[in-house]
Amino acid sequence: MNPSHPFRLGGRFLKGRTLSHFVTRAAAAGVAVGTAAMVLVLSAFNGLEELVLATYKNVHPEVSLVHTEGARFELSKEMAERLDADHALRWIPFQEQKALLRNAQREMLVTLVGMPRPLWPSHPWLDSLSSQTIQEPTMPQSAALGYGVALQMGILQLSGREGMELLWPGTSIGFDLASSFKRHVISPEIIFFVHPQIDQSHVLVDLNTLQGWTQDPRIDGIQIWGGDVDEVLATLGPLASNLDALSPEDKEAALFRVMRSEGLITTGILAFIVLLASLGLYSATVLLGLEKTNQRAILRAMGMSNQHVRRSFWWSAVWVSAIGGMLGCLLGAALVAGQSAFGWVRLGSGYVVEAYPVSFHLSQCITVLGFVVCVGGLLGWGATARLNSPLDGLRSS
Repeated sequence: MNPSHPFRLGGRFLKGRTLSHFVTRAAAAGVAVGTAAMVLVLSAFNGLEELVLATYKNVHPEVSLVHTEGARFELSKEMAERLDADHALRWIPFQEQKALLRNAQREMLVTLVGMPRPLWPSHPWLDSLSSQTIQEPTMPQSAALGYGVALQMGILQLSGREGMELLWPGTSIGFDLASSFKRHVISPEIIFFVHPQIDQSHVLVDLNTLQGWTQDPRIDGIQIWGGDVDEVLATLGPLASNLDALSPEDKEAALFRVMRSEGLITTGILAFIVLLASLGLYSATVLLGLEKTNQRAILRAMGMSNQHVRRSFWWSAVWVSAIGGMLGCLLGAALVAGQSAFGWVRLGSGYVVEAYPVSFHLSQCITVLGFVVCVGGLLGWGATARLNSPLDGLRSS
């Protein structure tokens, strides 16, 4: 590259030990600190979002197929065959029913979920590491209770002799209110512990049993593991035209929307802080131009245009913002790596993790660096827009 190119000249202008050079280094340090703070906070939001998503890993399947209008639908033979044909997919149909669960002492509203009994061991809710099971022969009325449901019903340990009654309104209401409710007895076989959102309200029974109780052979949805939304929709093709495929983020859309909104607001505040930290770059560029009056005049005498000299000082501002931004990204990445490895910031006892979660995303860091360089370029343009380099500056020296 030509040594007189503005890019090269801008870099050479930063070398020296005058006041303007110290001010320029201080401006670069301010940009670096602001950039590091932005990278660190964004990584903290990434870690928090990934932690929340991980906590819902056992709550929601990778894909949930439900009717677009929220109604029950029929599981056709062709749909089942297509899901079985994709050996990477593991799927479980389910039916839900709101019911009142009661025993001799207590009662509560629960969500009754029917799933095929042979598929229970493969469901994350009934992971052997998080459930209590009695070794009794399986009966049609056997059920699995969430830990919160069992606790509220006064069951701390299964004995095989607990009997509970389920009630929900029937299709017809007569003068005898007692006969207007559907009543069924269940015998708890399993207590599972997954997540409060499930444990506090869910009771699991066999799908065929629940369909017999509701007299409805349709299902409320299909839970699928081993693929993403696009893969499942591609497998089903036209059969999924009236179905919605939901990911865990879709199921908890309100929660993730709030988290991302907070992240955007915080990002905007940090971007403003980076802008304030970069204002020193404007002053440094102006001061550098004032100190380099003789050099500017010499460049003009060598045949360079005023615009060429102005562009060289603009590149000086870009150099400072780029160097400060890269140092800030490296500092932020180092702090994130240290937090991940050593857990400097602790959350204390009673949390899912001991240290605050962080997650570094390279693409996000590149975006931050690009923003910092753009801010530096705009400030540099403002600082050099009226910079003139007349030849009489050389004569006066």
